Amino acid sequence: MLDQLRYIDGITIIDTSGTILFTVKFNPRFHAEIDDNEKIIGQNLFSAFPMLDEQSSTLFNVMKTGKPIYRAKQKIVDFRGVENETTNVSLPIKAHGKTIGSIELSKDISDDNRLLGSVIEIDSSSFNSKQLKAKIQPERAVYFLEDIVTIDEEMNQLKESVRKFAKGDSSVFINGETGTGKELFAHAIHNESDRSTQPFITQNCAALPESLIESILFGTKKGSFTGAEDNPGLFELADGGTLFLDEINSMPIHLQAKLLRVLEDRCVRRLGDTKVRAIDVRIISATNVHPAQCVRDGKLRQDLYYRLGVMTLAIPPLRERREDIRLLVEYFVSKFNKSHKKNIAHISRDSLEFLLSYDWPGNVRELENVIEYSINLADACDDTLQYHHLEKQIKHLMGVQQTFSSTKIKPLKDEIANLEKARIEQAIILTNGNVSKAARLLEIPRQTLQNKMIHYGINNS
Repeated sequence: MLDQLRYIDGITIIDTSGTILFTVKFNPRFHAEIDDNEKIIGQNLFSAFPMLDEQSSTLFNVMKTGKPIYRAKQKIVDFRGVENETTNVSLPIKAHGKTIGSIELSKDISDDNRLLGSVIEIDSSSFNSKQLKAKIQPERAVYFLEDIVTIDEEMNQLKESVRKFAKGDSSVFINGETGTGKELFAHAIHNESDRSTQPFITQNCAALPESLIESILFGTKKGSFTGAEDNPGLFELADGGTLFLDEINSMPIHLQAKLLRVLEDRCVRRLGDTKVRAIDVRIISATNVHPAQCVRDGKLRQDLYYRLGVMTLAIPPLRERREDIRLLVEYFVSKFNKSHKKNIAHISRDSLEFLLSYDWPGNVRELENVIEYSINLADACDDTLQYHHLEKQIKHLMGVQQTFSSTKIKPLKDEIANLEKARIEQAIILTNGNVSKAARLLEIPRQTLQNKMIHYGINNS
């Protein structure tokens, strides 16, 4: 518990009725008089600290859930009207399988006198060396659930879900904006599973040209095309383990049909080969667009999604879990202090306020970029991350984001053509290549559909 906070300013213990059984405050800011500790022993927690209630009190929450809460921030006003802000480690107290109370260690993080409160201490010791080590290990999942740094309730629920379903073999579909940590969850699922000692193969489907993706996934037989050799595909390489397919919506539709067959039959056939090989692979797939939108846009076969999305994880963007920002800042400062040989121990208040207010369209990856940039700018003798360390990179990234936003709008005729092509492809798939049925489904003449298929280069195979 002490490792979480480095030092503590107070301890409080309550029973299930909320009665304060024990309290000690080491920091005079908490209690001005030496006998204040005795004054509140025996009182109800909410009488001694009227700002708290059962929803906001970490002490009460751990009794309700039976699970620890680490490094949660909390504002309190004591019975004298003195307001303080703390970060807490709260644990349930159990006996004979029942929760009988809770204990909380508190660290005062109210404005202190150091530089008139203009800087805030960074607690870099709460991240162990295992979390900060270089993650280079091919064909192995190197991230674990503990590497997903968060105090957000929804994120912790996702981590708990992973613990529950990771032991099975069901396919998992992860969606979330770019930079939210989809790959970390994929690694963690594998490492929580019974396949953890087996291969973990990752492939970004958007990073491969369409002409190569089939041979890379399924393998090749010598002589199947010019220069082809006997090579196993990713499914064979991942046999017994896990295959993570990122940006699955970038895979061509006709290959999605073949992928569906592999998932159904649990066997694979290399390009140009007649031999069928049995495989035992768990599939984790991911998109940075909601799967329903991918299906609507004709980027993901609906039947394939049903097979891939047996278990689903939707990772919230950083702007929806702002309480994680300070924790992540501490994590990245710790990481880059180590790798860049710096000694940053504080962050200026205006810097932290900006980081907390910014929307982070690039999510955690963008925050990491900003912190690494600012650590690089800091001098070896600096111990505080100042706003001027962050400012230039923040402005640059905001400019990049505006450029991206301005290029998203395409001419209306192009947007309509893309939509029309996607709908025709979808209709052809749904009718198994029957042009007459597809035309009836689209409510257009068969000849019109054939002309459009020629125009868009769509065949019915």
